[in-house]
Amino acid sequence: MRTSAVLGSAVLAVSSAVLAVGGTAHATPGPVVGHVYQPTNDAAGNAVAVYDRYADGSLEPAGTVATGGLGSGSSLASQGAIVRDGGLLFVVNAGDDTISALSTTGDEVVVTDRISSGGDRPVSLTVHNGVGFVLNHDSDSISGFAYDRSGDLRRLPGSTRDLTPNPAGGLTDAAQVQFSPNGRTLVVTERAANAIDTFSVRAGYAGEATSHPSAGTVPYGFDFDRRGTLVVSEAASGSASSYRVAPGFRNLTEALGNSQAAACWLVISGDYAWVVNAASASISSYRIANDGSLELVDAVAATTGAGPTDAAVASDGGSLHVRMRDGSVSSFTIGSGGSLTSAGSDFAAAAFGIAGLVAD
Repeated sequence: MRTSAVLGSAVLAVSSAVLAVGGTAHATPGPVVGHVYQPTNDAAGNAVAVYDRYADGSLEPAGTVATGGLGSGSSLASQGAIVRDGGLLFVVNAGDDTISALSTTGDEVVVTDRISSGGDRPVSLTVHNGVGFVLNHDSDSISGFAYDRSGDLRRLPGSTRDLTPNPAGGLTDAAQVQFSPNGRTLVVTERAANAIDTFSVRAGYAGEATSHPSAGTVPYGFDFDRRGTLVVSEAASGSASSYRVAPGFRNLTEALGNSQAAACWLVISGDYAWVVNAASASISSYRIANDGSLELVDAVAATTGAGPTDAAVASDGGSLHVRMRDGSVSSFTIGSGGSLTSAGSDFAAAAFGIAGLVAD
């Protein structure tokens, strides 16, 4: 049985296995221009909470859709637990080691397929032109899958690759996997090893991992700008660094501090990167120059309230959304110079160790 939720309305009926819609209804500021999606990570049944997004950056809850898999019930401490490619969403189910695909075309969000992640405790995934890779945290590995435009998934045999080992022993505590914009490189951050792994990708398959030392301490979330510059947040040093990944991996800006604590999640739009600082409940803004170097614009571009845990930029680049520990999402409009103005907060799901955030 397919479970679906109709977009564009504040309240709707959903399956009894899906979490109830929460939040307070309010006057909508014009037509819906997009959506924000947030997995609940519920151990009894993972689901994606859907928000309608308006032109002023504000959100309104629009229902939840069961993924068919199980969440972990606790924080994944990762970035990229849900990603999108056009009208398709892809989400990790860390509780049963699967990944789900959902279609968002038309007026419904519908689960289309679910397959094994190829390892233990998937926490992050990335997709590019019909090929995806999932990061399995407890296996210290990545594994590939293929997808088509209808949302059908299939494992890529022989695609699993090990991360470079932690020199101190134990897991690398990997946080994120992501394709470079051209799809030729995969990047993984290893927090415990203070390293960044890269994998060359050819014909949909990744080569062996190459390890690079992180410029800052505890590399965590990251994103690429349109020129292919990799920008990484560093939780322990409260900083961000930029790199060129190809041809040849090299540092551009090393550990530029922001005076905030626990710089964990990082997203980019245009020439600006925003770092969400978990322990300071703040967002720092950085400007990315044409040569990939970084400049700290504002150590505290905005405050989030207690418990920020992830971030996403809308596809039109007009708003930034921050996931909070209690399951709410705080929204900000993006102004000139990367400035942020609060657009309010909305709540759609109880806190089950909420994991991941993405916007269309």
